[in-house]
Amino acid sequence: MLVSVILFLFLIAGSLAVFCFFVSSLPEDENQLLPFAVLPVSECSPSVKSFLEFYGAQIAWMDSEILYTVLLVWPDDNPEIQNLCEEISRQYDFFTPVSLSQAKQILDARVKISEIL
Repeated sequence: MLVSVILFLFLIAGSLAVFCFFVSSLPEDENQLLPFAVLPVSECSPSVKSFLEFYGAQIAWMDSEILYTVLLVWPDDNPEIQNLCEEISRQYDFFTPVSLSQAKQILDARVKISEIL
């Protein structure tokens, strides 16, 4: 009886050793997508400011895995809209104000449209 218990324990130990030898972890994904959105801001009016504040409050409730960054894009030649975007971005961490030319550079670097088309 004692011999069969010892043999059973050796069988379990051998099975665990073989299992540990053959199990390998899966490789981690190198290219992970960062969830982001692009929001063009075309004018500097109280209604647009109100909408951005409302939108920011809604996003603040979401999980960061769903939406990580919102790019607030303003036209290159409009400092009033730029000031609005920068003001809103100080209220919420996920808003990132960028000009139209900066947004184009960011999207060209992050999104490989030529690979999709």
